[in-house]
Amino acid sequence: MAFCAHCGKKLTEGVAHQCIDDIAANSMKYTASAAEPGPERTASSSSGASDAKTPSTIQVDGQVLKNLLKNPMSALNMRGDQTGLIYGLIGMASSIIGFWLFGLGFKQLIYSGLGMMSAVLSNFGMGSRALLMGLFSTVILLGSFWFTGNMVTKQKLDIKEFIAKIGSFQLPFGAALIVSGLISFMSLKLASLILVFALMTGLAANCAAVIELYRIGSSQWIKFIGIALGIYVLILAIVQTVLL
Repeated sequence: MAFCAHCGKKLTEGVAHQCIDDIAANSMKYTASAAEPGPERTASSSSGASDAKTPSTIQVDGQVLKNLLKNPMSALNMRGDQTGLIYGLIGMASSIIGFWLFGLGFKQLIYSGLGMMSAVLSNFGMGSRALLMGLFSTVILLGSFWFTGNMVTKQKLDIKEFIAKIGSFQLPFGAALIVSGLISFMSLKLASLILVFALMTGLAANCAAVIELYRIGSSQWIKFIGIALGIYVLILAIVQTVLL
């Protein structure tokens, strides 16, 4: 008579024996293997996690820039997200580059009769000054509009949203300043006319755009424009005296 070495049960000849201990052991193994993730599943899940963490690439759409040049008021529909902020910074950068080019062209014509080295050094100094002037002028102007708009009205706009909207609004005027800067290398008189026209038109248009953005009533127009431009002129004069 034979007995099972695992469970001790009697073995009958011709009848298949299923050991209880073996079933329990196999069940534990099966459960453990099912609960434990395989290498393929682990690799797949980690790959998915890394893909989820990868930020989406932000691309500048040329059609959006073209639309901003043709219809600047469409800038007021920009969102204050990362994409809108990029277009706002592009608009501000265009104005700064325009000031810089005009400064280079202006100095080039003045020092055209001097030696090459003197002309290069003078252009570098004037270009840096014009670049800083354009940077401070643009930032202070938009900052004064944002501060005054939040102070005068009940509508409080986040600075990122304001830059996305009003910053991208600067693109057509920045393009005009760039054209003025390029022409300044050939004709200072024509470049100056374009520069003055772009600055005056841009200032008036910016006032109108910010009034529309904050939905300022007609009774507060003079108050808003007076405070905003007063802050702009005062801070710009201080910056120019101290830093420039």
